[in-house]
Amino acid sequence: MKTLINMLPADVFHNEEGQSAVEYLVICTALVTMLLISSSQDSLYNIMSHTMQDKYKSYAFGVSISDPPSKQFDDTVKEDADKVKEVLNILGEIRALVSHMILPDILHGKMPSTDSIKQFASLVKSLF
Repeated sequence: MKTLINMLPADVFHNEEGQSAVEYLVICTALVTMLLISSSQDSLYNIMSHTMQDKYKSYAFGVSISDPPSKQFDDTVKEDADKVKEVLNILGEIRALVSHMILPDILHGKMPSTDSIKQFASLVKSLF
């Protein structure tokens, strides 16, 4: 009695043409099925598609607003930096004035001088 294996030609088991295509087909079918079978809102397909859409929207927005800086922009930044330096210098002068000014001491009758008060007021006004 011949078995089924003995009845097949000998080269059937050695012929591997198309085997990788079948393997790819099986794996791709399993992945697509896994992505699409879940009917809930939190399916893997929905999560991946929303993530990719969000990333694309972020990229498109970033590209749309990223104009190269112009000379006018550079000049504005330099002017702002100069204003900040000026304010910092004035604050340094105020700090030096306050640290050297005699603070009011009512018990000993010491009051700041009128000139130092005027100088302090003018420095504060120059900030605004």
